[in-house]
Parts: sequence; C-alpha cells; structure tokens
Amino acid sequence: MTTITFKRSGGFIGKGMKYELNLNQLPADDARFFIRLIQQAGFFNIPENLIVKFNPDEYQYTITVDAGVLSHTVRTNDTTMPAPLRPLVDELSAFRAVLQ
Repeated sequence: MTTITFKRSGGFIGKGMKYELNLNQLPADDARFFIRLIQQAGFFNIPENLIVKFNPDEYQYTITVDAGVLSHTVRTNDTTMPAPLRPLVDELSAFRAVLQ
C-alpha cells in the first residue's frame, strides 16, 4: 500500500490544505501517474528539510510518501523546491481541488 500525505501551508492568502491519498484506492492509471512523478522527482533521495529561510508569503510543503517498507518526508517551500519535485507538488495541489 502506498500513501501520500500532502500538506501545504502559508502563502499570501494563507489558504492551506492537508490530505492523505491512498494510491491503492485510485484508478490504476492515476496511481501509476503519481508513482511515475515520485520516481521522476527522485523523491526518496531528496533531503528531508529544504527550508532554509521561512518566508510567510510563499507556500511551505510537507510531503510524505509511505510505500510500506520505505517511508520518506520532504519539507520544502517555493524557493527551495528542487525542479524535479515541482510536477508532483503541482499535481498534488490540483488533485485536492478535484477531491472537494
């Protein structure tokens, strides 16, 4: 079972979100899409805390991927986010809107 816990806080208007996404409960194509984004980001190789300086006007993200035996959390913000991680964060941000 693979789950993604996604939390976004801060930002200019302070509209945060937090949810858990169980990939086993998604259609197979959607689950494979998220797995591919995780792999392309090199998620499990990204340092845990990338937030060097707190800026209240930008979003801060906490993403945890739990793949059973392997679990990893990354904390980042808009300034320090590695480019390969951006597609995953963008999809998770957009996906929450679909869930509502």
